[in-house]
Amino acid sequence: MKLNAGTLVTMNDDRAVLEEAHVVVEDGEITEIGDGYLSGDDVIDASDDVVIPGLVNSHTHMYALPIRGAPLDVAPKSFYEALVDIWWRVDEAFTERDARLSALGSAKEMLEGGVTAFCDNYSGPNTLPGAMPAVAEGVDRTPIRAMLAFEATVRNSREEAIAGIEENERFIAEEESDFDRIQGHYCIHTLFTNTEETVTETVDRATRDGRPIQLHLEEGLVDVHDAIREYGERPVHALEGMGFFDADVIAAHCVHSTDEEIGILAEHDVRVAHNPYSNTNNAVGIADVETMEAEGLTVGIGDDGWDPDMFETMRSAVGIHKLKKNDPSGFDAATALEWATIGSARVMGMGDEIGSVEEGKRGDFAILDLGPNPVLPGSVPYYVVNSASRADVRATIVGGEVAYERGEGVVGVDDDDLRAIGEASADLWDRL
Repeated sequence: MKLNAGTLVTMNDDRAVLEEAHVVVEDGEITEIGDGYLSGDDVIDASDDVVIPGLVNSHTHMYALPIRGAPLDVAPKSFYEALVDIWWRVDEAFTERDARLSALGSAKEMLEGGVTAFCDNYSGPNTLPGAMPAVAEGVDRTPIRAMLAFEATVRNSREEAIAGIEENERFIAEEESDFDRIQGHYCIHTLFTNTEETVTETVDRATRDGRPIQLHLEEGLVDVHDAIREYGERPVHALEGMGFFDADVIAAHCVHSTDEEIGILAEHDVRVAHNPYSNTNNAVGIADVETMEAEGLTVGIGDDGWDPDMFETMRSAVGIHKLKKNDPSGFDAATALEWATIGSARVMGMGDEIGSVEEGKRGDFAILDLGPNPVLPGSVPYYVVNSASRADVRATIVGGEVAYERGEGVVGVDDDDLRAIGEASADLWDRL
């Protein structure tokens, strides 16, 4: 593949922005980045556009897609009530059909929004065993890259938690190889929905398999209060005592982590998936990412399943961190683009492969049509974060192949698929 870019935002170590540049991709890998335009019928022309690395969503839940618009007669007053009254009802109602189609629909939406890789954690206890192949089959209909896991939880029984852990183990050992762009990992939902036994069991298997573990950490105060009641200390201290951080850990949220806890996470090289829109929507608070980065933690960004537009997620981050400081200049908007590209790639352990436009990395790009205003190298990251949306994505490229093109749709998805996704959602609503 050959690509001409009017403006190329590389997100390399120098955060270089190139004008009138070209990129060459061979066998999925970037082999050349240079000045000037290439000619030929096989060149993708983005000479009037902004090209950025494919966006990376480091924490999502594809099974949230069917709930948009659902007529649920609930009004939770706390994060815990939202879990009990909405999400735990939803995931227990899920079928393998729902798992597969929600994954297909979500992967389609992400590609339409310039996302080329994501990390998902699925929860549907009544689809065990067989949950992960169903999710993977939905994702694999599209060309997107994915890390997938089942969330282990003891909220119903110990046996259910072990079944979730074994589902991840089986997928990694027996089924992952069936999919070219998908890899498995491990996940425990939270500390307060697990026990020391299931935590250590997950650590044992993840470290043996060389895979990361993702968990929701101190998203709501219920996590903190439960840890103090059960273990006599806050969640990070309790998990450290269990040997949890012997594993490669991705911690989502960390809204209520103290400075001391952040220091412990940094000591153990824990990576953080920040979810700004979700945190405001659930009214749980604002994560102290400034302290995290000052301590050297790697930070990425995710939508937590709430919004398929990662540009809106980036803007949410900008807004809440300015508001927290009551300072309109209190947050550098370009940081949000770093989180959504190279930061999230590093959170997922894929920073050497994706997240920036550099020779030797995979040829993943989003092409943005930002309209008639001039695009200046010094301001383009701010222009992208402050003004762009998924509607501005003209094309998404994965491994040098066009995965989505405006007017043509997403490769592998047709109208029959969209009808099936809608019908499955309607059936789920009836069950709820």
